[in-house]
Amino acid sequence: MRNATQSLELTPTKLSKGVKERKNYLVHKLWTMGYTQDRVGKPTENMTLTELEQIHINLQCQKAREEAHD
Repeated sequence: MRNATQSLELTPTKLSKGVKERKNYLVHKLWTMGYTQDRVGKPTENMTLTELEQIHINLQCQKAREEAHD
C-alpha cells in the first residue's frame, strides 16, 4: 500500500500530462480553425493553457455570432 507521500509525488505528473494533452488538443483545434498565432505573432505552441482556452472560447463565440447573422 502506498503512503501519502508516494501518492502526492504522482499527482503533479498526472496533472502535467493532462495539461500537456489539453494544450496539444487546443493547438490542433485552433490550427483547424485557421488560428496559429496571436496579433503580436506569438505562436499557439508557445501559449499557456489559459491563453489557449480563452482564444478557443472567443473563436467559438465569434463563429456562433456569425452563424446567427446568416
